Amino acid sequence: MDEPNRRVRAIGAQALARLLDGLPDWVMVTDSEARVLWANRATEQMFERSISDSIGMSGLEFVHPEDLEIVVRSLVTVQDKEVGIPIEIRLSTPIGWRLAEIIGTPVPWIEQGAVLFTMRDLTDRRRFELARNREARLRSLVHNAAAVTILVTPGGVVESASGALSRVLGHDPELVEGRPLADLVSEDDRPALSQALRDATVGASTTNPVSVRLEMLRQGSSAPIPFELTLVNLTDDPTIGGFVITGHDVTAQASIELELRKTLSLLTATLNSTADGILVVDKSGAITSVNRLFAEMWHLPDSIIETRDDAAVLEFVTDQLVRPDEFLAKVGEVYANPEAESHDTLEFKDGRVFERHSMAQRVDGSVVGRVWSFRDVTDRKRLENELSFQAFHDSLTGLANKALFQDCLQRATTRLERTENHLAVLFLDLDDFKTVNDRLGHLAGDDLLKVAAETLVGCLRKVDIAARLGGDEFAVLADDLAQPSDVIELTERILTAFRQPFTIGSTEVSATVSIGVAFDAAGVTSDQLLRNADLAMYAAKERGKNRYEQFEDEMRAGVVAGLDPDSARRQAPGKD
Repeated sequence: MDEPNRRVRAIGAQALARLLDGLPDWVMVTDSEARVLWANRATEQMFERSISDSIGMSGLEFVHPEDLEIVVRSLVTVQDKEVGIPIEIRLSTPIGWRLAEIIGTPVPWIEQGAVLFTMRDLTDRRRFELARNREARLRSLVHNAAAVTILVTPGGVVESASGALSRVLGHDPELVEGRPLADLVSEDDRPALSQALRDATVGASTTNPVSVRLEMLRQGSSAPIPFELTLVNLTDDPTIGGFVITGHDVTAQASIELELRKTLSLLTATLNSTADGILVVDKSGAITSVNRLFAEMWHLPDSIIETRDDAAVLEFVTDQLVRPDEFLAKVGEVYANPEAESHDTLEFKDGRVFERHSMAQRVDGSVVGRVWSFRDVTDRKRLENELSFQAFHDSLTGLANKALFQDCLQRATTRLERTENHLAVLFLDLDDFKTVNDRLGHLAGDDLLKVAAETLVGCLRKVDIAARLGGDEFAVLADDLAQPSDVIELTERILTAFRQPFTIGSTEVSATVSIGVAFDAAGVTSDQLLRNADLAMYAAKERGKNRYEQFEDEMRAGVVAGLDPDSARRQAPGKD
């Protein structure tokens, strides 16, 4: 490429960067795992987070829990599109939940799997529309209704669908459009759908619609969901020109109807257990029935199932569990009380998690046996654990975040009232971290923070807790101290470890640390203890860095004089 063309491209890239940064809409770039790579100034202002603090965190942290599935689904499907379809989701901001329209565009030229998201705040506009415009209110009601609404051509092809299609069945509306509606229905029920469409063709008005009950397929799941579809023929309406089909999940209704038809029967007990894997035993504990999924979930060979020997099954399955004694104790408890219902969670050695539910099987009001049901909730538990971890841990280093550290510190100080032991707080700040960032770049700075976190953890005792408070600041809670010298040894160990150069990429980096130490004292709260350690660290910085200082009351002079120590430390020259 000749020099003029290079200059044109360079000028174009600079102009594009300034343009994106000046847009009133929020713009964010994430990687394939939804971690933030870049955001424009409007995004920083709305979420009150600088781009340096946001890089590397999960963009899913801002999404309302009920909207997570549609966002994750869109993040996957947008990779096969030039531009994704607009979706409306709720985002968490410092001023509360905001309704936003979000559009994703794959940008593989940044890195594989990267997506550029443009987001527009719809909250105020939507409030105005709903207040002033009945048509807009109706559109919003249809989009957010629990029932699925689908427009289908006379030939049975989906033209459009409401947002409930994603929320209830997990399908991307854009990928569904242009496909036969039959693709969303279980194979056994497709003839019933075809018949319903034929019946609707000859007459299905709004006052006399055609209804059909069938099972619809959920994206990514082999288990269909019972649905009732209502078809209205509007093919003669020039504004519609097709069938308007509404549908809703009738799982609960189907269970109730089965219970009424087959009162207290085996099938009712099985369905009421809301289980995937089913085991049925009689009053003596002998196996009377199992379904195939139960055998698959527990890896039971046919030879054991065919024996119908409950003891043999128990011996086989308990070997797979983390706490087999608790499992057997629950079995004995419910067998001793035939009327009892129970619900608990089972953890497997291979990492799986099952929910176990048990209820009595009755015939004509008398207990004749027991139904055990098992549901695999491994993915749900994993997501819950991941979300919980993200809420209380630093996304870059994996250490506890400030909120978790303060909670642990508060609990520790409360425990001191009942013991004779002591605790200490170490406040750490990397020396000259800004120089590393400026010289090697933010990515190298992030790598240094990760290595620093690993080095810090390697110096601690098992009972100590390390946290990243933000930027290049760390803290350590040294609990259960018999004597102050224990924490001094720990502090010296940390200083020694950080005096060794770190290798970041192919570059050796010197990153010593300044440490402030504060011990518990009568009447000192957990917040004060952390601030005392912060002041001591500031004193270590002033006295030459690469050292530690213990908190002394004289260090609080600035606070007494009305000076905020956090502000003073940040503004002081040479803090880094």
